[in-house]
Amino acid sequence: MKVSITEALKIGVKAIQDGETDRAQRIFATIRETQPDNPEANFNLGELALGLGESKDALSYLDRAFKVEPNRAKYRISYIDALIKNDQLEKANQLLTEGKELGMNGEKATALEVQLSSKSKTAQIIPSNGQLKNLLVLYENRQFSEAEELALSITQEFPEHQFGWKVLGALFEQSGRKQDALQANQTSVRLQSKDPEAHNNLGNTYQELSRLKEAEASYTQAIALKPDLAEAHYNLGNTLKGLDRMEEAGASYIQAIALKPEIAEAHSNLGVTLRELGRLEDAIASLRDAISLRPHYAEAHVNLAITLKDLGRFDEAQISYTQAIALNPDLVEARYNLGVMLFERQQHKAAAEQFDGIEFKESKIFSLRCSYLERDEITFNEKLDSAINDGELNAVIGSLVSCAEARFGSNRSNPFCNDPLKYIAQSHINKSYDFRNIFVKTAIEVLNDSSLSTKSQGNLTNGIQTSGNFFLMDRVMETEIETIIRNEVEEYRNRFKDSDEGFIKNWPPSYDIRGWLVSMQKGGKLASHIHGIGWITGSIYINVPPKLKSGSGNLVLCMDDLEEHSEVDSGREIIIDVTTGSLCFFPSSLHHYTIPFEEEEDRIVLAFDVVPRG
Repeated sequence: MKVSITEALKIGVKAIQDGETDRAQRIFATIRETQPDNPEANFNLGELALGLGESKDALSYLDRAFKVEPNRAKYRISYIDALIKNDQLEKANQLLTEGKELGMNGEKATALEVQLSSKSKTAQIIPSNGQLKNLLVLYENRQFSEAEELALSITQEFPEHQFGWKVLGALFEQSGRKQDALQANQTSVRLQSKDPEAHNNLGNTYQELSRLKEAEASYTQAIALKPDLAEAHYNLGNTLKGLDRMEEAGASYIQAIALKPEIAEAHSNLGVTLRELGRLEDAIASLRDAISLRPHYAEAHVNLAITLKDLGRFDEAQISYTQAIALNPDLVEARYNLGVMLFERQQHKAAAEQFDGIEFKESKIFSLRCSYLERDEITFNEKLDSAINDGELNAVIGSLVSCAEARFGSNRSNPFCNDPLKYIAQSHINKSYDFRNIFVKTAIEVLNDSSLSTKSQGNLTNGIQTSGNFFLMDRVMETEIETIIRNEVEEYRNRFKDSDEGFIKNWPPSYDIRGWLVSMQKGGKLASHIHGIGWITGSIYINVPPKLKSGSGNLVLCMDDLEEHSEVDSGREIIIDVTTGSLCFFPSSLHHYTIPFEEEEDRIVLAFDVVPRG
């Protein structure tokens, strides 16, 4: 249905009132295509431009609106405002005087008068070259106290001169005064809206304050003003990475490197991003580039080690971890991740040496697991009771309480879940969604992507596991998959909302979904394991071959790490009959494994964890 110009103007104004500025701009711009001189469209576009600090564009629109209807007070007021912001003070004064003679008065007219008076007074007054040069020298020589004193003096004496605010923003940022830095950098941008470095600085402050959407807008504006500003591309990459937009983040890092190849951090962060996207070989190349630029950069060695470990290149990974520790013995991340790798290789005593040497909550949990697997019952019991008394609540604690009951005969109340087998939920989402187009098609595309690496997985026989986080891939983010899973997670939570079990009563206020694909061939199986970082674990069965014999390829969930149970303790496990389209949820404290299958067709599963954020 065709909408009239009058109706379109009303819709545009409503969009402004609702905060939908982009939509409003599109509506008024469309009106101008047929009526270039429509005063209301030009007026609203001018007001929007003023709000965005685009005073030159605002002046163009408001000039047209005013010329069509010079007697409309609101057109005159906004036009004068734009003239002042563009330093056309003489014309602004003329129109203000003329407006007052025509009866224009009120708060807005008075505010314009004050603004014009202030601008007129400062227009001819700027800091001396000597003051500005001295401020720059003090800052570059890291004489920050003296620089701050001079910058404050300049901003007080010359409040409309940008440079003092720009330096002041950098000084506040350097000293951790984030709110002060924000105000200074916002003022800097207001005074020089075409300064790309000012927008970049403001973006840095927004990023420090975790206001990532605003940081993205500032960096994007900086790049629009100066496309070859490498730092802005790098900073935008960091922001996009923080927003989990990994493909875009990688593109920004690549652009930064193309403009300024010596930015070691860009190579390093690109490597981490590529690892998250499952492109492990490319990640290694980027991390090696970072190390070649800055050999004593310990964090890059850690990231390289993590990536090498994911590829199953354990000896090389251990060398990189050792190098990182030699460069920075206090780098907890290096010791912890080395411990995790040793743990996964079943070198439990060596792993415990790493975990026991650092103060890190997760390392204590791993040290506890080492004691259990080494069958050191006394040490294990002491550590487990200490963790429970300290209020530790996670899937690993829940699993160890259950495992200790089976192995050592101990009997404790489980803070995570006393009876996890009662909290298994199965449904068939192929009956509720377009399963083939949403899930199957996407999974096949991911598995057929030649740029995607597979991850070393010691529990997996005759199969592959994708590396990185499935949900961070662009092709996955373009689908409804994560939204569907989150809805199903909330249904699971609501189903058990009245439970007194710890994992329900202490459900995380926010969480991430981390997932991967497992594709198994004939004879494939997964050994018993838990997902220690998860709260609840889920699996969606993308393809389960028709079973040649009963139980083939089924999922076994059990309360401990024994793969075989006697008739006496058979109540400690449940076998789930899975078919294509099945969705299964269970507490992450449950051990699980699969029964081998003999069918020729591949068995494909999307496995994922609900991981508490932070």
